[in-house]
Amino acid sequence: MKIIDVLEQEHRLIDQVAGSLLRWARSGWQDASAAVDRRDLIRFLRAFVLDHHHSVEEVLFAALTDAAEVPANRGPLAVLRREHAAMAALVDDIKSSTPESAAVIARELAGELRQHLDKENSVLLRESQRRLVDGGLWELELPPVSEDTADLLALGEDLVRRLPPADDEDIVRGDGCIPCPAFAVDCRGIEAEWWSDWERSHYAGLDEG
Repeated sequence: MKIIDVLEQEHRLIDQVAGSLLRWARSGWQDASAAVDRRDLIRFLRAFVLDHHHSVEEVLFAALTDAAEVPANRGPLAVLRREHAAMAALVDDIKSSTPESAAVIARELAGELRQHLDKENSVLLRESQRRLVDGGLWELELPPVSEDTADLLALGEDLVRRLPPADDEDIVRGDGCIPCPAFAVDCRGIEAEWWSDWERSHYAGLDEG
């Protein structure tokens, strides 16, 4: 399904730019080019991630709710939407804060963003295509792409070259629901929230076999 392919491709770039954001947060905010790098990171995060990418994901979310009868107000979709809003607030904080405070917030955002991508890649995208097809929806039409999307993609690639992505050993990354802080707090996990009784019994039988 094309929309899932597009999201996967964009996730790879966003993950890299999250590493660039972390690189800036660690030391780049003190460099001579710090103001330009901060401006460009904010532009990419706002215009590409928050506006463009999340609007594409909303098309997928709506289709899952309508065609696959996935609940919108609880479980994974509710968690992902809440995280979208929280990350948008952090981007605003980076813009409005002093450089030193912005670096602290940027490090937090880089970790939140990467953990968020892990959830989307290993849970949302992995589960979506089969559910949509089972619901009779074979393809989703992508939302209109703005004229500056190509420029934003180029900006992201330039940021990765300018600020080589860094890793944070304090950030726990992993597939599935278990690493998610919302698991067992306000989301019971993909099996409990999305799977049917048949799926649960079928896959339990495969595990036992």
